[in-house]
Amino acid sequence: MALTQAQLNTLVAAWAAGTTSVAIDGKRVEYRSMRDLEDAIAKASAALGLPNPLRPSRPAGRTSVTKFSRG
Repeated sequence: MALTQAQLNTLVAAWAAGTTSVAIDGKRVEYRSMRDLEDAIAKASAALGLPNPLRPSRPAGRTSVTKFSRG
């Protein structure tokens, strides 16, 4: 069975609610810790080819060039 976006959304909703118990397709999974749930979310998003919703990519930082003159 392949993972779906809806299943990932369920995992993220459980994380947002602060619970470690998730019911997907009539089956209940109890994660040992929030860290385990975060790992499951990271693996599910990677399997779907999506960025991790808990760690959105940061925008590119600003770059500056400093000029010096000798005179």
